[in-house]
Amino acid sequence: MVPGQARDLNNQEISMFKFPALYLIAALCAILATPAQALPRTFVASYGNDANPCDRDLPCRLFAKAMDVTDTNGEVVVLDSANFAPITITKSISLTAAPGVYAGIAVFQNDVSGVTINTPGVNVVLRGLTISGQGGFHGIYMGSGKLSIENCVISNLPTGIFAGSGAVVRIIKTLVRDNLTGIHLQGEQGGVTADISRSKFLGNNRGISLRNVSAATISDTIVTGGDIGIDVWSGFGFTSGTPRASVIRSTISNHTTAGILASAISGTASVTLSANMMMGNAKGFDQSDNGTLMSRGNNTITDNGSNTGTLTPVAPI
Repeated sequence: MVPGQARDLNNQEISMFKFPALYLIAALCAILATPAQALPRTFVASYGNDANPCDRDLPCRLFAKAMDVTDTNGEVVVLDSANFAPITITKSISLTAAPGVYAGIAVFQNDVSGVTINTPGVNVVLRGLTISGQGGFHGIYMGSGKLSIENCVISNLPTGIFAGSGAVVRIIKTLVRDNLTGIHLQGEQGGVTADISRSKFLGNNRGISLRNVSAATISDTIVTGGDIGIDVWSGFGFTSGTPRASVIRSTISNHTTAGILASAISGTASVTLSANMMMGNAKGFDQSDNGTLMSRGNNTITDNGSNTGTLTPVAPI
């Protein structure tokens, strides 16, 4: 073999090893550049760190970080008692604390709300959270989407829960106390609806307030203390609408103005009552203007200072 041929063979051998090595380096770089895969369930804890992957062994500290690495329709689980920062939720997700675990969100003066949801089409579940006011405005602000509030405590805020046009809210086994307004539903461009069951609204200046294009079914719930228990009205500076409430097997008591108010300067406002107890209010019910109060005839309305307006009987079907 001549010397030139030897050099050619050596170059070929070097090239044979060179190209696979380059491919291997490129593949490794691609793997390292690929973001971590989202998880169906992530975790937060008092001892967590947002630099962690948010799994069970290495939890994150805050809801916002855990949400970012959680699959859509996934779940963020609170492992132990701690305070957590307010969060804006942008995807369908559940925030869950088990019974006995304190998962607190303090709403400070510079915070608009403890939990903000304003993304169309999302489906959010809040379970076992304690949201308290420290100078902020809303406990939960729901501008759009679907929201389930389960086994939560919301207190000491101007508005405990606000739901705007197009929102669907479901509340079960939740305590809403000592707010100026417990829950405020205000539909303008589109209807907003709520289903409230087995919950307690205690000491709110206004317990449950419905405005314009809004509707609520309230069942097996206690609304007590404050100025007005259930307030349903249309007009008063807003576009006229048709707010309506159906109240079933609930107790409305000890309000300084009225247990239930139905009033409409424009549009209509209606409340249907079935198997409720209304007692100890300055007025058991207050119906005026275009408001309508309907009773299925099985309510107990007693020991109130007075009643205003007409309670229209409705026969069971």
